[in-house]
Amino acid sequence: MSLIGLPTGGRRYLGIAKDIADRIDSGEYAAGDRLPPERELAAQLEVSRTTVREALLALEIQRYVEIRVSSGVFVLPAAGRDPDRGALAEQDAAGPWEVLEARRLIEGYSAYTAAQRIDDAQLAEMERCSERMADALDDIPRFDAADAEFHLQIAAASGNAVIESYVGHLWKMRQSAMWEIWYDKTRQRKNRVRSVEDHSVILRALQRRLPDAAQTAMRAHLDVLAERFFQLNL
Repeated sequence: MSLIGLPTGGRRYLGIAKDIADRIDSGEYAAGDRLPPERELAAQLEVSRTTVREALLALEIQRYVEIRVSSGVFVLPAAGRDPDRGALAEQDAAGPWEVLEARRLIEGYSAYTAAQRIDDAQLAEMERCSERMADALDDIPRFDAADAEFHLQIAAASGNAVIESYVGHLWKMRQSAMWEIWYDKTRQRKNRVRSVEDHSVILRALQRRLPDAAQTAMRAHLDVLAERFFQLNL
């Protein structure tokens, strides 16, 4: 699955989250009820599944619902709900899908340019960073730190300060509550192993100074994250 060409939710997820929250508050969906499947909600509300998915993530932050992977989305008791918490209180909050789409575009080009300009010292540091990821498969904080460093090193190797700044900003956007609540549900060890493998492919393309291959490898890596976004079986 490619990120480019798929429908994006944009800020529309905020309105859909409010719509579903209103239905819950009105009693249409009671505490303990399982919401209709994501595909059915998307058809009812006439929006993409991406928009529905981001809306449900926002509602989980506000404790309206609980997302149980492979089981569905269930309404939580009214006493614990906090409408002012999280993404709906932050009207400019970007959903995970927007961040992934932007990363595919910008980091893909970052890898393309880095392959043309990278030096041996930078390659050696990236190799050490990749090794740190492989050694930290069971230490998520260390793994995540090495993961971020690898991508930021590529941005730096692009030789373009603006690209480097954009990549840094996109990685800071991963600190949002919506990103965290989604990403936490995909942190199986096998996914970390796959990320290490993907980074190895990217690194080999950079070592061979192959811009097109580096860009393709980076985009393929980010497409894997997109696949995970749609594999929660909500």
